[in-house]
Amino acid sequence: MLDSLKMNDRKKLSLNGEWSFLLDPEEKYVPSNLDPEKLCDKITVPGSWEEQGFGQPSKHHPIGTWKKSREYEGTAWYFKDIFISDDMKNKSLNLVISGARWKTKVYINNHCIDECNSLVSSHVYNVTDYINVGCTNRITIYVNNTMILPLHDSHIHSYHTATNWGGITGGIHIEATPLVSIQTLSYYPDLDQNKIDVHVELTNATLLKQNDYLSIAVYTKNGNRVTHTEKSLLSNSHKVIVTLDLWDEAILWDEDQPYLYQISASIIHQETIIDHKVQSLGLRSIKTVDKNIVVNQTPRFLRGYVDCCIFPQTGYPSWDKNHYLKQFKTVKEYGFNHVRLHGWTPPKPFWEAADEAGIFVQTELPHWSNLYTKRDTLPIKEVHEFLSQEIERVISSLNEHPSFVLLSLGNELISAEGHEALNEMVNKCRSLDSTRLYTDNTGFGHLPAHDREGDFYIPTLNAHPPVTNHYAGTPNTFEDYSMVTQLEAKPMLAHEHGQFTMYIRPQEKDKYQGILHPHWLKTTMETLEKKRLLGRVDEFIQASGVLQTRAYKESIERARRTSGLSGIQLLDIRDFPGQGHATTGVLDVFWDNKGTITPDEFRTFNDECVLLMRCKSRTHVAGEKISIVIDLSNFSKYFFEDNQLIWELKDRHGDIQQTGTITISSATPGEVTTIGVIEATTQPNKSQELLLSVYVETLNKVIKNEWEFWTYVRPTLHSQANQIWSDVSALTSSIYGMKHNGKIGFQDFSYKKVKGIELAISDHMSTELLQYILDGGKAWLMAEEGNQYDEVKTRFLPIFWNYIWFPSQVGTTMGMIIHDHPSLDGYLHDGTSNWNWYHLVDGATAINLETVPQIKPIVEVIDNHNRGKHLSYCFEAKIGEGSLFVTSFTILQNLKRPEVESLLHHNIHYLMSDKFTPLAHLTVGECLGLFKLQGTW
Repeated sequence: MLDSLKMNDRKKLSLNGEWSFLLDPEEKYVPSNLDPEKLCDKITVPGSWEEQGFGQPSKHHPIGTWKKSREYEGTAWYFKDIFISDDMKNKSLNLVISGARWKTKVYINNHCIDECNSLVSSHVYNVTDYINVGCTNRITIYVNNTMILPLHDSHIHSYHTATNWGGITGGIHIEATPLVSIQTLSYYPDLDQNKIDVHVELTNATLLKQNDYLSIAVYTKNGNRVTHTEKSLLSNSHKVIVTLDLWDEAILWDEDQPYLYQISASIIHQETIIDHKVQSLGLRSIKTVDKNIVVNQTPRFLRGYVDCCIFPQTGYPSWDKNHYLKQFKTVKEYGFNHVRLHGWTPPKPFWEAADEAGIFVQTELPHWSNLYTKRDTLPIKEVHEFLSQEIERVISSLNEHPSFVLLSLGNELISAEGHEALNEMVNKCRSLDSTRLYTDNTGFGHLPAHDREGDFYIPTLNAHPPVTNHYAGTPNTFEDYSMVTQLEAKPMLAHEHGQFTMYIRPQEKDKYQGILHPHWLKTTMETLEKKRLLGRVDEFIQASGVLQTRAYKESIERARRTSGLSGIQLLDIRDFPGQGHATTGVLDVFWDNKGTITPDEFRTFNDECVLLMRCKSRTHVAGEKISIVIDLSNFSKYFFEDNQLIWELKDRHGDIQQTGTITISSATPGEVTTIGVIEATTQPNKSQELLLSVYVETLNKVIKNEWEFWTYVRPTLHSQANQIWSDVSALTSSIYGMKHNGKIGFQDFSYKKVKGIELAISDHMSTELLQYILDGGKAWLMAEEGNQYDEVKTRFLPIFWNYIWFPSQVGTTMGMIIHDHPSLDGYLHDGTSNWNWYHLVDGATAINLETVPQIKPIVEVIDNHNRGKHLSYCFEAKIGEGSLFVTSFTILQNLKRPEVESLLHHNIHYLMSDKFTPLAHLTVGECLGLFKLQGTW
């Protein structure tokens, strides 16, 4: 029917292009004294000031973030003479400014119209009464990018992310609509009631004529109409609500089928369409059921990452839809279905792309402050009012986008107990649109939530009591985060999960072709060059990347093992360019793979269904049976009834050791289900690296995963154990028959020649031990914490976030490189950090070898790139006539573990053999510069 009616079209006049432009840092100008001939430059809209040559180079040299070539913070003027044609006569005219940060004013022919200061939506000015149609009009725009309110850490303009950019980056246009027109078209699907409530707001409803009516219709992608209704309009019909019944075989919008209908609304007078508005329509529901987030009646695990408003070429959000389509294609390849926007709401092209890609989006107010941390203190009134207005703008402008499912009021806003002012805002969100879910903040506040308002909560599983960063990954895969999820009855997402780092990649520098430059590389490269480490950067990248991948796999699986957890928000799939520069991504800031893990590999532990393993240890005694529980985290629509799980245990050469099957009786969607136990028998008398592979074939895909295990032959005591002397009492239970009495080489204070001792073992350097070595003895120094100079405490996991931002954390290194060496011949390792080394290095101290460059580590520790120390867990050297072997592994704290006992006795056999012939030499002074000497007194 509508096709046969005469259309009164809306018109859009683009004002993009060249404008006269003036920076006004002292704010001394007004529109009437702006002279394009004498004072002004030219600038192009859209675009930022800085990328078009305005601003000055900064004298600030930021450590650990990027830097702009030019910067300007203050006021600027745009003005241009625009001819407005007669076809805009008798229209309502809106001037729309997109992508401005963050305050604008508009003047028409030197008359001030109004001002706007939104960070989440376009600035819209009704200029109907000020534009002279059929004439040339002077349009003047004032833009101020200073920090108007204390929200400077919000990622939409933080120096570390979107860089305090200035300008009009999205464009300018005038939209002409009929005097009686559709101002907003909003809809609220209710799938439980099989209906859609459609809300239409009209402008100038008092001008409606008798018999005018509203026509609402929904069309498929092919243009077929599936439903239609009409409603008479009266002169007081400012807001009209129409209910559409859901049609048969309606297709729901979802992550795997993001189907979009078109909905149209028309105001019709006689045979003429007065105004017509078309928008996309995605039918989907989202709600909470117990601890689950349920989309279209199916529980979902939100596999999310954090988008921190990072645009490395421009420093401001892109207005290119293809840019976002490309990034969503990438993240879905890695198994993600969700993104959290950290302190910003993107422009419309982002949301159009998210709708088409099927991404569940959590948007946030532009808010990261400490104004709500004290419950008994009211926030600054001006800030609270601004944020309340931003809520209305966000919810109104994003109504048509089914990808908009969650909203948080900001990042890390509260103390443990929350804030009543935020509770009020959550309730305001619900009153504006009940088809989304809301929470008071992302990341902070303790559970139980008590009187905090939120449909869901986002605790940090890195730090919520009783959990700490040390719990982020261990070889005990029975561990999960249930001690946090059991504290609250509502759904939870894991805040900024992961944050595991790898080494810096200098090759990324060449990718920066815009206004931003990776300043963090300058200071880091100077350090690495000074320490002669530039030639080893590729080694450090490879080894640290392997550890990062292993850490992410375990940490994400730890989350998937947790009943009552509804999702994670990984920080991040990309690196973060500021706050010390956090190399936390498997992708760089340009969305490019770093070469550490493929999308297919990542998806084995980050998909709607994930096979999981529970075992208390990754290391076992050879010949013993390994009992491994297999779970299935199922957030698909599939119940897996009578499916077969197939498992294979292989050695490092790929030879199959054992196979089996488990019949899955059922796995309920939205739950973690134990589907069986694998009892694997290992070979006796043979240490092995083993790989357990499991997979399940479903109707449309294969779900698979794999994990490494290690077995160690029970160690053989050296035949000359009675020729070993040690003053470490803990070793008596592992090295039976060794001598454990007195000092070595001294009787009281007098020298006494050592007889019948082939190896001395101590946990500290003493005068008598040094004398023993100088006289030709062999010694093993098990360096204990506190006994060395300039030692560095380490963890197995790589450094959290980065050293610049968190220098006091326990572990500040990035894994290890295990070099080929006779002491490790036959000992199981792959050259990098793996879980069989966890109990040897977690909590160990690394020894700094910078003063003795002739010493080459056997097991090298990769220091963070900011500091670049030469660190080692294991090395050897000649001193005088003797030989010293040094380790700082936590052997003494973990005796009787299979891998620890194996390494202990493996090293003893090496040290008491002819192979122990160190090449590098230490002087006594160099030795005393490394180790704190304990004298004979």
